[in-house]
Amino acid sequence: MAKVRFLPSGYETDVRVGTALVDVCDEHPEAEVPFSCRSASCGTCRVRVREGMEFLSPPADDELDVLSVFGDGPDVRLCCQLKVRGEGRIVLEVVEP
Repeated sequence: MAKVRFLPSGYETDVRVGTALVDVCDEHPEAEVPFSCRSASCGTCRVRVREGMEFLSPPADDELDVLSVFGDGPDVRLCCQLKVRGEGRIVLEVVEP
């Protein structure tokens, strides 16, 4: 299991390896991550990975294309594309639009 904390809401939950974080956010709206397209094309769900990047799936080209539009650094990801791939602590902070 990974321990995932969402900021600024402060919501924290245990997540099984292999789980998509979009599903976690659907089940736990108190995580307060906004979603729109859910397909790596809008950037609404951008999060800054404060801890645990090594426990997350790597970005695909379509995610990188969207992030480049916003000029975000390598610590920002699209929550709709993230899957937990290892056990550890993950801290995600919602990026304000």
